[in-house]
Amino acid sequence: MIRKVPQLVRGSPIDEDPDEPVIRRLGSGDLDALGALYDRHAPALLRFARRSAPFDDAQDIVQTTFLRVSRIAARYDPARGSGRAWLYGVAAQVLRERRRSMARLTRMLARLGDAVSIPRAEDTPGQGDDAVAVDQALDRLSEAKRVTFLLVEVEGFSCEEVSNVLGVPIGTVWTRLHHARRELRAVLGEEQAK
Repeated sequence: MIRKVPQLVRGSPIDEDPDEPVIRRLGSGDLDALGALYDRHAPALLRFARRSAPFDDAQDIVQTTFLRVSRIAARYDPARGSGRAWLYGVAAQVLRERRRSMARLTRMLARLGDAVSIPRAEDTPGQGDDAVAVDQALDRLSEAKRVTFLLVEVEGFSCEEVSNVLGVPIGTVWTRLHHARRELRAVLGEEQAK
């Protein structure tokens, strides 16, 4: 079941972004703030990374995300979205960079005649058949559609927030989301028919 996360209402003192002051502290050099952000968001970012990247890369992606966050926290702009959305934006950028890097490495190794086998989530023991089917269906999506789908449907971001996180027009977010849902329904429908 996909769970929706309540959205923050800007300007309401009750619903103020709890991450904003922590990111500001981090931006001014307080490394304890990095620990607070990590404790609060690492488990969710790890779930996102496991569904978005090769299974073995998920921990590295989360670590790289937080290392990058520690360097760029001073540039955080709360007017562009919540701290949580900003963190996922950084993670999405790390994912894109990792994929490009892995693609270059794979091409180089292929030229050398070596085969590269990257373990995926379905190769790990203990996952149910449904989880494997969903992971396989997600793998069939393009990176852009997969990341958009996961941010909206799994992590609960609004399309406006995803637009800011990924730096794409909102129409692009809606289009990617529409196509991702359609492709997932088709793939999962095929799996159930088997």
